[in-house]
Amino acid sequence: MPRSDIAKHYQGIIDAMEEGVLLINRKQRIMLHNKRSALLLSWADEIDGKDLKSVIDSSDLCKSASSVFSGKKTERITIAVYEGVCGDEAFIKGHGRERTFRIRVTALDEKLAAVTIADITKIERLSLVRQDFVSNVSHELKTPLTAITGFAETLTDEALTREEIRGFSRIILKNSSHMQRIISDLLLLTSLDRAEIEHVMSTTTDTKIFQEVRSYTQHKANAKETEVIYSPLDREVTCNESLIVQAVANLVLNAIAYSAERSTVEVRTRVRNDMMEIAVSDQGVGISKEDIPRIFERFYRIDKARSRESGGTGLGLSIVRHIAIIHSGTIKVSSKPGEGSVFTLAIPLS
Repeated sequence: MPRSDIAKHYQGIIDAMEEGVLLINRKQRIMLHNKRSALLLSWADEIDGKDLKSVIDSSDLCKSASSVFSGKKTERITIAVYEGVCGDEAFIKGHGRERTFRIRVTALDEKLAAVTIADITKIERLSLVRQDFVSNVSHELKTPLTAITGFAETLTDEALTREEIRGFSRIILKNSSHMQRIISDLLLLTSLDRAEIEHVMSTTTDTKIFQEVRSYTQHKANAKETEVIYSPLDREVTCNESLIVQAVANLVLNAIAYSAERSTVEVRTRVRNDMMEIAVSDQGVGISKEDIPRIFERFYRIDKARSRESGGTGLGLSIVRHIAIIHSGTIKVSSKPGEGSVFTLAIPLS
């Protein structure tokens, strides 16, 4: 079929499609393509008339095309692409920046086949996040549950002294409390994700917020002999007070946990561009440049041993980020290893 006839029959159809589309002949030469395909795969040059392999260098795709022209109606494959390379090389070079495409090759007649291209990068990454989340939840709950089970079994030994029984009971209580905190934080995150919490906004002040935060966190500060200095402006702000108190409390508890004993944590307020900024600074271990982009992920810990020892659930900063988003605000961090960290929560004044 002459190219003009192909264009007449198919160009309007493929241009209307949301997927990228290539029409190829039996020799796997590209006869037509739509703009979406060029956009998806970042093609700047004209590709009509080129061999399929020279445009998408995937042996799996070429095999699929051959199979379709040999009598199989449809072939489906998934490939990763990064800067013109495909497959394993794309994963190696991309380091998470590669894009994943689902490609379907379908015979139209004896002479033509359609190659449809859909970008499933977000879907694939979401699937990985979900898998990691389930794995992390299982791991986080398994650790205290193992301790509870082990010491509960030990308590069945009738030869234990009263002091040993009290000691083992304290360990069981500590680990069960830790599990309760993990479950409570997970339920809160789920509620924030699904907008199940009624976000009632009211007028309060940073002074009142800091007073509530102090009441929630002072016992942790006392345990490490940490001085927490609060410097409010006594400015009014419209927000969901309980959520903002929780967000700031999480930041303060985090600062205390990652700081040495008898250190200082500062909580200050400033107003800029109609936003109230609450900065929590510490004299702790700091955060490396590589870790900063990931610290707001669920269960991501910089120092796992220190976090678990302090009773952290690994969900605190993720909760802060969700609360900031609900308030149309932001959460940022400035930090260097060995120089402490400054977390700044910014929310609109009204």
